[in-house]
Parts: sequence; C-alpha cells; structure tokens
Amino acid sequence: METLNMEIKNTGPVLTRLLQMVQTSTVSDNIYLTALNEDNPASGLQLNALGVNERALPQILILLGIRSVTLKAGHDFERLAKLTVALPSAEVEQYLWAFFKDPNVINELHLLFSHCQTIAFDDWADFTGASNLWEGLLADVIGPLGRTDMEFIFYLGDPISKLSFQVDEAIELICEFSSYGKVTFALDESEALRLWMVLNGVNPEVSLAPQSPADLKRKYFSIFRIMNIARLLIYSANDAILFSKDQQFVLTRKKVEHQIEIGLNARQNFIMGFSIGLLKQLDIAHCIALGLIVFGSYGELNAAPSRQNLQEYIQKWIDDLQKPESMHLYE
Repeated sequence: METLNMEIKNTGPVLTRLLQMVQTSTVSDNIYLTALNEDNPASGLQLNALGVNERALPQILILLGIRSVTLKAGHDFERLAKLTVALPSAEVEQYLWAFFKDPNVINELHLLFSHCQTIAFDDWADFTGASNLWEGLLADVIGPLGRTDMEFIFYLGDPISKLSFQVDEAIELICEFSSYGKVTFALDESEALRLWMVLNGVNPEVSLAPQSPADLKRKYFSIFRIMNIARLLIYSANDAILFSKDQQFVLTRKKVEHQIEIGLNARQNFIMGFSIGLLKQLDIAHCIALGLIVFGSYGELNAAPSRQNLQEYIQKWIDDLQKPESMHLYE
C-alpha cells in the first residue's frame, strides 16, 4: 500500500465478536509465558480468563529482554528453568550475547522457540544490551530454526535517550526479524513523534509546531514506509492506529484513567491480549481490541480479570459507543 488511506474502523462489530469469543472460549493446550506478578505463581500452570494456560516466564528469557512468549503446545520447562548465565557486574552491553553462547543454553532455546507462536520483547531503549542480545538470539537461535511463521512484537521506548546511530541500528535489527515471521512494531504517540524526529535529523531540543491529526498520520506513515515490517501500531489515549501493507485503520479506544494508561504493567497487559489474539488466529483489528480489553480490565481491577470481568468490560465499551458523543465517529 503506497499511499496514506486511513479507514475509521467500526469498533462495534469487533467488540461484539470478541464478546462472543470470550463467552464461548474453551480450554486449549496453548501456553502463555509472562513475567511474574502477584497473580502469576512461580511455577506450574494457571488457566487465565481467555482459556490459555499461563506460566511464569523462565528467568533466562527475562535476562534476554523477552517480555512474553506464547506456545502452541506443552513444553518441558524443567531444564530451561535450571539454566543460569553469569553476567558481568560491569556494563559490557555490546558483548552480552557472548555470555549466553553455551551449547546447553542454545539447545534449550532452540527447543523452546521451535514451537512458539509469538515473542514479545521489552522496550528497546530501556533494556541494557537489547541490540546485542536480540541480534545474537536472531543469528544463533531463531534464524537456524528455518521458520518463517513466527510473530514478533517490539516496543521502542523513548528514542531520545539513545544516540541516533543506535536508533538506526535498532530499526534495522527489528526489520531483520521480518525474514522469520511477522513483526509488529508498537509506539505511543510521543515515542512515534520522537522517532520521526530522530530519523529525520530534527534536533530533539526543537519544539515542533502543534501537529494536526493529519500531520501526525503522515509522520507515522513515513516511519512505516522506511521499515520492512508487517505492522506499525501507534496509540494515543483516544485511538489505536494500524499501518500494514494490506490495510490502514483507526480503532477508537475506550478511555481509561491516566494512571492506568501509564501503569507499570500496562504494556505487558496489552501484549497478553494481543498475543493471545494472534495465537487464536484472529484478524489484527480483533487482536488490537482484545489487547485493549485485557489492558483496561487489568488496570481497573488491579488484578487478573476473570472471564466475567472481561465480558463486563467489553459490554461497557459497547454501551459507550451508543452514547451521543461517540456516534459521530462512524458517520
């Protein structure tokens, strides 16, 4: 798709379909590995509200800057859990992958990723050694598997904290993952605008003139055009914007409180719903909406939602769409 041609997606039918899916969701053999919190036990499986078995992310994956993983089937996690990597106390971020290149570590990672569906990474800008670790993971683990059907989810974080050549290298590395599956690159609107400034050589100290929605969409589209990725996802407090080769659309969000929006686990909770949507082979609009539903429900409850909680959240969102102030979005 060579031109900017943005569609306003009608959220109602998407939510109605997801409400039906949550109501009828059945238990599967799929597994979602995620970082520990008070609702996620240190070991063993726990069935979540979407009918997927949830388990604590092995420590070695956390050290690699991985936020979550979905698996299509069961896996023996015992050996993976026992793996240890002795990282140096001093910062040697450009050489960190060398400490993971043990045959046992590589073999266990091969076994794990040979049947995983999605890999979601931490914010690049905030994770020490991210570029070196992910480049090594791609070269020594993911690439040799020979798969081209995986889903990769990346968040950039704030690029202003990095040098411009480092940002360029990170963008290039993220694009390289496209040879092994589909890449979703996610940014909030502030990160997207700052990335546009870095890529276009605009001094970050310069204050840009107020940007209209059309101006912002053109800048976002320019980011997508220089990247060889399946999807660019940019979200604000009001909507989520998706750019892909097949479609471009705006999906209106259900507004949430600011403290939920910036919550410590906000991105992790969104990724849970989004990744499970991909695992269930939903189309991308439904995956985004499911991510927003899980994120919003988690945020309101400050705990893992039940199936009933998710149904109630979706129904409230559907009800909100019927309010007069929302109707104009679909005229």
